Amino acid sequence: MSAVSIVVPAFNSQGTLEECLRSIRTSIYKDYELIVVDDLSNDSTPRIARKYADRVIRQIKNQGRVQARNTGISASRSEIIVCIDSDVVIKPDTIKSITNYFIANKEISAVTGLFSKIHPNHDFFSQYKNLYMHYTFNELPEKVTFLFGSVCAFRRSDVGLWNSDFAAGEDTMCGQELIGSGKKIAFLKDLEVIHLKRYNFFSLIKNDFVIPFYWAKIFVKFKGWRQLFRNKTGFAHASRKQLLAIIFIAAAALLWIILLFGHGELDNLFFSLSFGWLLVNFQFIRFLSKEKNFFFGMRSLLFTFFDQLVMVSGILCGLIHSAFVQARN
Repeated sequence: MSAVSIVVPAFNSQGTLEECLRSIRTSIYKDYELIVVDDLSNDSTPRIARKYADRVIRQIKNQGRVQARNTGISASRSEIIVCIDSDVVIKPDTIKSITNYFIANKEISAVTGLFSKIHPNHDFFSQYKNLYMHYTFNELPEKVTFLFGSVCAFRRSDVGLWNSDFAAGEDTMCGQELIGSGKKIAFLKDLEVIHLKRYNFFSLIKNDFVIPFYWAKIFVKFKGWRQLFRNKTGFAHASRKQLLAIIFIAAAALLWIILLFGHGELDNLFFSLSFGWLLVNFQFIRFLSKEKNFFFGMRSLLFTFFDQLVMVSGILCGLIHSAFVQARN
């Protein structure tokens, strides 16, 4: 029996799957089984999977990434299970680093990582999203309360199947359930992977509405206010700076609406909140300008303002939806 089971859920992933599986097969750690779960793809995904995987499991119907991942977990045979998305490329030492960490840290039930600064797509939106994720995750502490589905690993004896109640945010949900049962999750900042996903304006805005929407629902479900700003973080994968920026921009947007109705006495408060938002985001914009260039940083400043308003909308809709569901029940 292999020491590690690697589970890759895939659906119509022909554009990224081969690069993903090839990176796994070039790992310096060899004692693993590679399971690809095909979620009833209608492209070349099954053919590519059979080329690299030890086992390819084809779902009888399309059920989504969480169910595909659960199918792979159920079929796996090892104590350590590594989950990797089909649009992710790992380093040659990734699997070895994960196994060594588990061996050295018996008290840890799961580990998770982050995106590298490197991204193969050079368009603005793909680069922005990737660098945003890298930067915000680097603000997080060594012990976290979420899993990052793109790359994470856990002990079979500590983690069961993933909760599929939500269409998105299942990794955050799994992490919260783990922490709630007294388990520990380690965030390894050297566990970096390359994300191959290409974003455009609309796909990025959709993503940055949907993820905060489910983040808010999870926040309510697990009484996230009890965790808020504790242990050097905000809640789950949201850092303190990220949440502060959201609070500042939400308050500034509300004041701007009030000012439209002639309450000029609130001008100073509006400008103070706007300045506070700039201060919170200053290091991020500086990071982007350093990584790319000044023009990229200035363009990012404008987009960040709009993008975080979208996040606020997602959070508010998630909170309203949760209140509605609770009232109905």
